[in-house]
Amino acid sequence: MKQKHSKKHIAGLIVLIILIIAATALVVLNPFQYLKALQATPAASEDEGPVEVSVRVMKLEHVDLQNTIVGNGNVIDPSSIDVYSEVTGTLTSLAVKLGQKVEKDQVIATVDPSRAGVTYKESVIKSPVSGTVLLLPFVQGSVVSVQAPVARIGLLEDLQVVLDIAERHIGTVGIGTKARLSFKAYPGQVFDAEVIRLSPVLNPATRTLEITLKVQDPDRKVKSGMFPSVILNTERLEQVVAIPRSALLYSGSQAYTFTVGSDGLAHKKLIEVGLQVGDLVQVTSGLSVGDTLIVQGQSLMTEGTLVRILQ
Repeated sequence: MKQKHSKKHIAGLIVLIILIIAATALVVLNPFQYLKALQATPAASEDEGPVEVSVRVMKLEHVDLQNTIVGNGNVIDPSSIDVYSEVTGTLTSLAVKLGQKVEKDQVIATVDPSRAGVTYKESVIKSPVSGTVLLLPFVQGSVVSVQAPVARIGLLEDLQVVLDIAERHIGTVGIGTKARLSFKAYPGQVFDAEVIRLSPVLNPATRTLEITLKVQDPDRKVKSGMFPSVILNTERLEQVVAIPRSALLYSGSQAYTFTVGSDGLAHKKLIEVGLQVGDLVQVTSGLSVGDTLIVQGQSLMTEGTLVRILQ
């Protein structure tokens, strides 16, 4: 009985070992067959030819580039005249209002120079010219002196705009530089202007330079004290080659792009860049009018890549 039981035990072990070997063969041998199948795949793809990379392109043409400086200005009256009191005392009356037109020798205000224990005759302040009241810094009852103006009278004949520009722009602005002005009061309307004066000194606190512009306003729409948006036209280049900034690639400090040749392949072009205006960059060498520039997909390119141009 013991021998029969031992034989059955041995037979069971043999069957178990056979099952383990069979399972191992399924796990180990099949992956190798799978890898062999993968190794055979590239050979099939090589027979299909090189892979095309889809790109978008543009034909290069001559363009004009206009660089600008954008800022905010202040409309002033350069012919305005400050009116002072001849005595120190109390402002007893104001005979005019801000924005009111006055005639020469019209009474503007009166000042009482009396002090405690001493009474003096009131001093009358008159306008020295005909014009418009631009400033009234004091109210009735204020104490005024001979050093501070009681009023400012503007002739409003040739209004000007003053504007501060950053130090880095000084070299691009000069007498005669053209500008365009826009005002919130006149949406959609543009006023032409030009630079007529540059301050001889730089503001040390802000590192800016004050420039003055003359405004062309035959209809007298512009008012003193307005705050226009100013666009100064600085450098202008005509009939140059320019490309989108997004088409530029760099290897260190060397700029380059890719073009598509007549062979349908991508070609690397080393370029030199110049003026940058908005999203456009001037190309001073390396590209020519008529070249087909890759503007999308260029980051995937290498020299000789086969491309497919998307419409």
